[in-house]
Amino acid sequence: MPVSFVAVDLGGQSGRVVLGTFTADGFRLDEVRRFANLPVLIDGVLCWDAEALFGDTIEGIREALLRAAALESEVAGIAVDSWGVDYGLVDDGGGLVSPVRHYRASESRFVAWAGERVSSAEAFSRTGIAEMPINTCFQLIRDAQGGLLAGRPTALLTPDLWTFWLTGTRGAERTIASTTGLLDRRTGDWSAELLDRWGIPPETLPELVETGTRAGQTTTAITERIGAGSPVPVYRAPAHDTASAFAAVAAPDERSAVISCGTWALVGCLTAGPILTEDARRADFTNEVGAEGSNILMRNLSGTWLLEECLRTWSETDDGDTAVATLREELIAEAAALDSSALSATIDPGAPELIERGDMPARIGALYVRASGESRTLPRVEIVRLILESLAASFADTIRTASSLGDRDLADVRMIGGGSRIDLLVRLTEQATGLPVHVGHPEATSIGNICVQAAASGAFPDLRSARLATGMLVGAPPRRQGRMHT
Repeated sequence: MPVSFVAVDLGGQSGRVVLGTFTADGFRLDEVRRFANLPVLIDGVLCWDAEALFGDTIEGIREALLRAAALESEVAGIAVDSWGVDYGLVDDGGGLVSPVRHYRASESRFVAWAGERVSSAEAFSRTGIAEMPINTCFQLIRDAQGGLLAGRPTALLTPDLWTFWLTGTRGAERTIASTTGLLDRRTGDWSAELLDRWGIPPETLPELVETGTRAGQTTTAITERIGAGSPVPVYRAPAHDTASAFAAVAAPDERSAVISCGTWALVGCLTAGPILTEDARRADFTNEVGAEGSNILMRNLSGTWLLEECLRTWSETDDGDTAVATLREELIAEAAALDSSALSATIDPGAPELIERGDMPARIGALYVRASGESRTLPRVEIVRLILESLAASFADTIRTASSLGDRDLADVRMIGGGSRIDLLVRLTEQATGLPVHVGHPEATSIGNICVQAAASGAFPDLRSARLATGMLVGAPPRRQGRMHT
């Protein structure tokens, strides 16, 4: 009989609930619900609207169960993945002790405070995580100094928080735990040394749990809310969306670079173990745990957020008369037709000036003037082309450096995520890297999540078999399916 799995994939701008169904004839993917992820201001602080997002999640799971029933399939599992670093503080009764803060509300002063007690080099040699103000470790330092940890709440990273709300089970899935800057990659456990020197109570962090294990099953209340006749198993797929995406398109024994381009772009390759060298730290690389015990050596780069911020600004400038989607389509088409010599320089898409929201077109234009020496105002189409050329250049530089650090001769690039739908960006990336670029399914993250569930449930003997059944083993769209069913 057909067997289905539900993937809840939470992104920085939207969430989606996807149903993956394996049949005797192949594999199909159904996006059953997509919903906006709109940050909210609470007491002047940017936060995630966690309760509303979870409500959308529940509705999506309910719809997925209905879709599975229409396909005469049984839902054999649910798993959640999301962005990294952010968390909810949960008290003994299971309630949040404060709103879930947004990573863009992070403050660099806590990085400086931490650096006075543990140098960046020492921290990297333990965790392999690049130093960024958004890192969980710096956010927990903020909360410790603000008194939020005095009651000894448990910090549950976003997908672990969702799993807790679904099952009542607390834990820190290993791939998402590796984004915190607190997981010692040499011992495989939380770093007691870092916690002590940074003043973070060790009981704040939950027990580490392995990827591909069963977290439990839906509680009685959740089972009723999703309309299930009996509790549904909940698995711990790679909870970091990057790890789920890499799991879909690359295996540890393959020589492929991977670009997962969404709001952020995660670019790198799989290695046998973490690269904890000073060269890797100075090159701004990070190491995160991947599926099958692999290591993801990568850089966190700007992704399509720059483009989306520009489009949002222009739409508002036009008094909302032009929809963002229409602007995007028109300007990308014009940018593709633009002469390649129109721009004399690229910019660093990860420049500090581009991190926060604001008048993004003006900031990008100022960076271009500085880089090129040209004193002119760029029209919209040239800004779009500049963003895409700059992204491609940053991808190429990162892939070359990853190849050197990992001592791996990379043979191709596998590109996934929303950015892979922009043909111009794919073409520019191929030109910049000099490597063939294979575009994977745009929902590779959900497919990786589903494949790990399928292996964990016993529906397939291992992850490779599940990936082969979806047609994702070499980064191609799933067989028998040119696009996602909606």
